[in-house]
Order: sequence, then C-alpha cells, then structure tokens
Amino acid sequence: MIKLRHLILLACVVVSPAIAVEPPASEVSVRELLAITQSRKLVDSTMGQVDAMMQHSMKQALAGQPALTSDQQTIMDSMRTQMIALIRADMKWETLEPMFVDIYMQSFTQKEVNGMLDFYKSEPGQAVIAKMPIVMQNTMQAMQARMTTTLPKLQKLQQDAMDELRASRAK
Repeated sequence: MIKLRHLILLACVVVSPAIAVEPPASEVSVRELLAITQSRKLVDSTMGQVDAMMQHSMKQALAGQPALTSDQQTIMDSMRTQMIALIRADMKWETLEPMFVDIYMQSFTQKEVNGMLDFYKSEPGQAVIAKMPIVMQNTMQAMQARMTTTLPKLQKLQQDAMDELRASRAK
C-alpha cells in the first residue's frame, strides 16, 4: 500500500510539470502582436537604411583608391541597385511575416503574447512603437560610425594573414 502511494505521488510530481506548461501562442494573437507593433512598417523602413549603409560601405571600400571612371561608377551603381532590389525582394514583409509568426509561436506562450499585447496597447507601449523607427535609425548610424573604426582593423588583420600566407608559401 505504501509503495502504491509513493508511486502515485511520484507520478503526480512527474506529470504535473507537463500539465502546467503554458500553451504556445496562437497564430491569431501573434499576427495581432505583429500588427499592433507595426512590424511591417519597421521592416519596410529598414530597407532605406540598408541602402544608405550600403552606399556608405561602398564609399569606404573605395577610399584611397583612384577615382572611378564614369563607366566604373555606372557599374558600381548598377550593382548597388541590383543588390537593393534583391534584398527588397527577399526581405519583403509577405516573405518574412510567416517566418516571424512561426518564430513567435515557437518562442512565446499565449500568456506572454497576451502580456505583450496589453503592454503595446498601453500608452508606454505605444511610445515604444512610435519611437522604435528612430531608435533603429540611430542604431544603424551608430553602427556605421563604429564600423568606420572597426573596418580598418579588420582590413589590417586580413592583410596580416595574407602576408603570413605568402611568407609561408615562400618557405
């Protein structure tokens, strides 16, 4: 009898965490969260920032190089235009939304999504939503500035490694 009680108690302890697991977020609630946080607008606004960052990176890459001829500049402009078109096509909201929905559904419980919905519907939540594009823009600008100092260091590391490779081949 005592063994049976212990077995039942053990079964309850083992099974109760499985019962207490929160259900995953529903697709409907995740889509509502993505809509209220204006995720589509944030993704779309990022594309303009990507273009500006790409232009800046190309200028940095060509710094110290002889000036491009008009034909070379046309080639570079064409490449940038094609790259942006490719990124826009591959990263458009219609492509990303199902991915976001799946990720949110796998990552958050319904209770957590409900809490986020409550927050984002509140005045402070609306302030976060309204200011997030500015935060993202300022972050991108800060990252570009940071890369200005990091890029030469990366190039130096690359050059040093190439020099070492050449030296090892010469031996």
